[in-house]
Amino acid sequence: MAASINSTAVLTLNNFAFQLNRYMSIFIILFGSIGNILNLFIFRRPKHRTNPCAIYFFYASVAGLIALYSGLISRIFAGFSLDLSATTEGLCQFRAFTVWVSTTASSWYLTYATVDRYCISCRDVNRRNFSNLRFTHRLMIITVVSASLIFAETFYCYVPNLKNTPLTCYGRSLPCRLYAEIASALLFVFIPSTIMFTFGIATVRNVRKLLSSITPTAITQRTAKTIRKTDRQLIQMLIVQIILSTIFNIPLAVHRLYLTGTLYVVKSPLRTAIENLCFQAFYLFSFMTFGMPFYIYTLTGTVFKNEFISLLQLVYRKIKLILT
Repeated sequence: MAASINSTAVLTLNNFAFQLNRYMSIFIILFGSIGNILNLFIFRRPKHRTNPCAIYFFYASVAGLIALYSGLISRIFAGFSLDLSATTEGLCQFRAFTVWVSTTASSWYLTYATVDRYCISCRDVNRRNFSNLRFTHRLMIITVVSASLIFAETFYCYVPNLKNTPLTCYGRSLPCRLYAEIASALLFVFIPSTIMFTFGIATVRNVRKLLSSITPTAITQRTAKTIRKTDRQLIQMLIVQIILSTIFNIPLAVHRLYLTGTLYVVKSPLRTAIENLCFQAFYLFSFMTFGMPFYIYTLTGTVFKNEFISLLQLVYRKIKLILT
């Protein structure tokens, strides 16, 4: 009787994980594509092209789109038995490499944007000088090159057609898996989140110091009021971004390390099914972070919301001109 119940539970959990992969992946790609494409249009507007922070956001959206499609399209195809990366070694390795590099780049570009805001808020001229387009472009290139070198092992370690692993295309051995899991946990989650939190708090403190130094005249009081509004929006955006990034990314990083650490542990079918469902859910939630920035900025900041409304009005006027 107990064996029958366990067998039914395993089938139910595996089927739920399968359906979750198929349909949640489609939703996340649509959700993320719309958000990132709108970000591209907004941050590509002429007044943002010379702003280093906007450049970081623009290319973070580009990397986010690449991560979404390289990481989730194969899962959608797998739901219909059409995933070639699960059976073709070269495609398996290239897809895994693209996922690692794009996710790392997207995370670090957002981190650089936080540091850039800190530099701009500093009174020290030397620190403010770090906020420039030449430094921005160099830093982004260095990031992509460094991530490519760090995850170049993917072309040796990753192989398709694996059984009893979270993904069919996965690391071939324990050392390979440990390297990839530790590198991704540090470079994609823990180090960027720590830097964002540290420099975000420092930025808010710098802005508050600037407010306290303003002479309370009629004009500067209006300026201070505006700055305080921006300060509140900055706090909201930083807190929401850090919290959501932590919620959606840390569970996957920890679970990956757990699965690798228990690789040679004999597990029951029910335990394996539960762990597989957790992995699939955490994996999908992690990819939601690549579509969230647009919605975070729109909901928490009136400045970004006004930019979005302005973009919609511009599109409406152009469509109206074409139709008339």
